[in-house]
Amino acid sequence: MEIKMKIDSKSFVLNTLSQDASWITNKKIFFTLGHQLTQILVYLIDQYKYFEANNALRQDGSFYISNIDLQVYNTMNESQIQTLKKRGIEEGIFKISLEGIPVKSYYYLNFDKIAEIGATDKTNNELALEYFKKTTGVDIELQVNNKEDILNLNKLSYKELRFYCKRNNITYTGKHKTKNSLIELILEKQCPELLKADFSSVDDISSTSGQKNIHCGISVDEKISTSGQKNIHCEEIVSSEIQWTENRPLVEEISAHNQEQINQEQNTCHVHEKNKKDKKIENLFHELGINFTDTNEASCLLILDKFEGNKILLEKYLISIYNQLKKLTNIKNLPALFSKKLKEIDYSLINKIKKENKNNIEKTLEEQKKIKDEERSIENTNNMDKIIDNFLSLDKEIQENVVNLAEQNYLKENSVINIEMLKAIKKNTYRTYLKMIYFKLLEIIKKNNIKVGETA
Repeated sequence: MEIKMKIDSKSFVLNTLSQDASWITNKKIFFTLGHQLTQILVYLIDQYKYFEANNALRQDGSFYISNIDLQVYNTMNESQIQTLKKRGIEEGIFKISLEGIPVKSYYYLNFDKIAEIGATDKTNNELALEYFKKTTGVDIELQVNNKEDILNLNKLSYKELRFYCKRNNITYTGKHKTKNSLIELILEKQCPELLKADFSSVDDISSTSGQKNIHCGISVDEKISTSGQKNIHCEEIVSSEIQWTENRPLVEEISAHNQEQINQEQNTCHVHEKNKKDKKIENLFHELGINFTDTNEASCLLILDKFEGNKILLEKYLISIYNQLKKLTNIKNLPALFSKKLKEIDYSLINKIKKENKNNIEKTLEEQKKIKDEERSIENTNNMDKIIDNFLSLDKEIQENVVNLAEQNYLKENSVINIEMLKAIKKNTYRTYLKMIYFKLLEIIKKNNIKVGETA
C-alpha cells in the first residue's frame, strides 16, 4: 500500500533551500531550473527568511527586492537578471508585483510549486537531460549499427556528440577534445567491429572505375565514372567534411577535421584552376536566377577576399544585395543591376556581416563557458555528496567529534545565525545540516588527516 506523506511546503523550502555562509542547492531544483535561476531562487528564499524573522513581510507574504541587489549579490548583469525574472515567472516559482512611483518590485514565492519541483519522482539524470534538451534544442535519437549511422554521427556537432555520450552512459574524458575522438569512443562502446572498417566497400565511392583516392587539391572536376555524367568538385568534398582514402580506418576518414569549428563551416577551397568555376557559388547564382558569368565570378572572388575566404559570409552578402534590389520597383533588368552592384563593393554591408558573425562566435563561446560552469558546479555538488556519504560511514564517535569542532568554527564566523534553527535542522535533516557546515567540516577532516573518500 502506497503511503503519501503530506508535507508543509513552506517549511520544506525554507529549511532546505535557504543560504547562510554557503549556497545550499536542491539537486532536483538545480537540474530543473538551471544554475542561474536556482541561484536567484535561493537568494529570494534567504531574503524571505530575513524579512519573516524581522516581521517585515507584507500581509500577503510578499517582500521588496531591488534589481541592483539581485545583480550585486548574485554577481550577474542587468540583462541576465531581467531574463531570469521572466523565466522564474514562467516556471511559476514566484510572482512579481510592480508598485508605486518610482516602481518597486515585490516578490511572492510560490512554495507549493517550488516544493513540487524539489519532490519530483524523476531522477537527477532524467532532469539534467531534459534541461539540456530544453535549453539547447539538442535531442539525439540515433543508434549506431552500421557505416551509414557513422555518417550520421559525423553530422553532429562536438556539443551534440557529448550530449549523445551522456544520454547513452558513455564516459568521455579531457582527452576527447575532438569530434573524431568522440566518434571513436562511441564506436568502441557501441559497435567496436566498425572501428577497423575499410572505405573501399562504401557504395557511393567504390563504384568508380579505379578512382578510389580522391583528394581536395589533387583532382578538381575529375570524372569518377567512365560515362562522364558526374563531376566531383573540390568544395563538395571539403564541405562534406570527408576525405576518401583507401585502406584507412573508418572514423579517421569521416572526421577529417580535428576540432569543431565555432558556428561556421569554413568552406574555402585552396585549389585555383583556370576556367573551373566555384560550384557552390555558381549554384547560388542559379537559385537567384542570375548567370554566373566570368565578370560575376571575378567580383565574387574580390568580395570573398574581404571575408577571408569564408563562403558562408559571401552567400549572406550576395543574398542581402539581391533582396535589396528585389524591393526596388520598375527594374527592367535585375541580373544586370545585380552584376553592377557586385562591382561596387558595399563595405558597410561587409562590416555588418562580419560583426554579426563575430557576435555569433562570441555567443557560442559564452554558451560553451556556461556549459562548463554548470558541469563544474554539478561536479562540485557530486563531490560534496560523496564526501558526506563516506563521512557518515566513519565511526560514530569520530563523526561526533569532527561535527562538534566544525560546528564551533562555523558559529564563530556566523555569529548572527539562529542557533535554535541550526539545532532543528541538525535534528530533522542531518544531511542538510552537514552541507551547511560542509567547508568547516572539510577543514577539520583535512587538518586531522582523516581518510574520507577523495580527501584522503
